[in-house]
Amino acid sequence: MYTLARYPKGPMDRHELKRAMYAWPEIMATVTDPWSLNFSANVWELYSDPKWLPTLKQGHFIRALYREHTEDDDEPELVEK
Repeated sequence: MYTLARYPKGPMDRHELKRAMYAWPEIMATVTDPWSLNFSANVWELYSDPKWLPTLKQGHFIRALYREHTEDDDEPELVEK
C-alpha cells in the first residue's frame, strides 16, 4: 500500500475529476498503448457511478493522462515583455 508521500497531490476531488472527465472522450480516442486504452475505458465506466472517486493510484494516472493531453500543469506561464 502506498501512502500520500508516493502521490504528492493527494486524492482527487469531484471538481478535478469532473474537469478531467470533460476531456476524457478525446483522451480515449488518442491513446494508443493497450494499457492506457484499457485504463481509460475502465475509468469512463466507473465514472458513470456518481458516488465513485478514484483511488490515489487511479487519480495519479488520470492526472498524468489529462496533463499529457491538455498540457495543463496548473503552473501559470510567465511571459516577460
